[in-house]
Amino acid sequence: MRFRLFKIDESRFSHDYNQMLKIIILNSLGFFFIGFWIPIVARMNMGASAFQISLVVISNVIGRMISGFITGFITDRIKSRTSLVLIGSFGRTISYFIIYAAFIINQIFLLGIGYFTLGFMAGVFWIPFNIFVAEKSSKDHRSQAYGKRDSTNAIGQIIGAVFGFTLLMIASVYTDNPFIIYIAIPIYGISNIVAGIIFYRRVDESIKFSEFTNVNSDETTEKRKVLTSISMFIGAIFLISVLFLGSINANIARPFLNIYIIENIESNLNLVVWAYLPAGLLATLLAPKLGAFVDKLPPLVGITITSSLGALMTWLLINSANIWIFSLLLLFDLAIGMSAGLIFQNLVSRISTEHRGKIFGIGDFFAFLGSVIGPLVGGIVWDIISPQFPFIISIFVELSLIPLYLAAVYLLMPHLAETYDIEKKSKD
Repeated sequence: MRFRLFKIDESRFSHDYNQMLKIIILNSLGFFFIGFWIPIVARMNMGASAFQISLVVISNVIGRMISGFITGFITDRIKSRTSLVLIGSFGRTISYFIIYAAFIINQIFLLGIGYFTLGFMAGVFWIPFNIFVAEKSSKDHRSQAYGKRDSTNAIGQIIGAVFGFTLLMIASVYTDNPFIIYIAIPIYGISNIVAGIIFYRRVDESIKFSEFTNVNSDETTEKRKVLTSISMFIGAIFLISVLFLGSINANIARPFLNIYIIENIESNLNLVVWAYLPAGLLATLLAPKLGAFVDKLPPLVGITITSSLGALMTWLLINSANIWIFSLLLLFDLAIGMSAGLIFQNLVSRISTEHRGKIFGIGDFFAFLGSVIGPLVGGIVWDIISPQFPFIISIFVELSLIPLYLAAVYLLMPHLAETYDIEKKSKD
């Protein structure tokens, strides 16, 4: 069967949308490889404690949280958003070389600086890029647009992982010199430079998806009134709460999933790897199809379904005794969680076309704040209460998202710059 991720549909996306997506394959080559090796190298080569490793990992999230917030405000003011993508690409190149140097000299502090820089520059890159995704896609297919972004990102990670691990294994046969063993890391950095330059030169900011759409007139004629209205303000608070709690939910148990499998289901590490990794990759590759599906649902129906099924999948996961059943359930759980994330991004992108950068930036800030708090809470309750407790908390948090999202949608819907065409979707 032919893979059709890059087939263009000009009734849904601008004619240059897929060409823009292809560029980020070069940006994403090193994501999986770096994320996989940092905790292992820190532990085995640098002698880092578990607490030091957690600080290194969290430094990346903190960097992303800070830069996302700042970049959101800059993006709305700057004339050339492609220049921000270029800066983010060059910045990530610098971070890869810092991480590479840390691997060579076994310096944990330098590793933390490099990983923080990577997170910070990722925010500079993704905020303007996500705005391009919104501007170059139909509002009725926005979730699919973000799903295509995630899928393209996953393809880049797969290519980069195959390249990096192959190079590492070949180099390890002939030498134990880290300068050669981890040579893929600076190559990933160079690929970011190439991608940034290509993006800056080829992506035309003036090309946007054009359609006859129900754009709320408040966006242009009564913008200030809308942005300061009480219902808009309260609705935004509810939506931020959903993003924050949703991020805590996604991260409260996920970092401990591998440990849970090994200690409670299957002790064979090779089986765990084969059961765990394919589920995550397959779920991400399905993102465009998931996005196309949730685009057809009213937002409240979509989040009610995904939150309810997500809670059910989590309960089934912790009651599973077979590794392959667990892997299948994990695939469904990740796919459901990804669908919910696409629904959230769709709604956030519709709030304001004039202030998308600020909205994305604030959303990222609270989402990544949840990514910091989630693992900390999960680790504490794991140690103090039981290994199942992070998952139990996740179930209740996921169900609590439904009324919060209901309130957010009810309050925000009249003020959205890009409205939902519910009747049209139901006919489609």
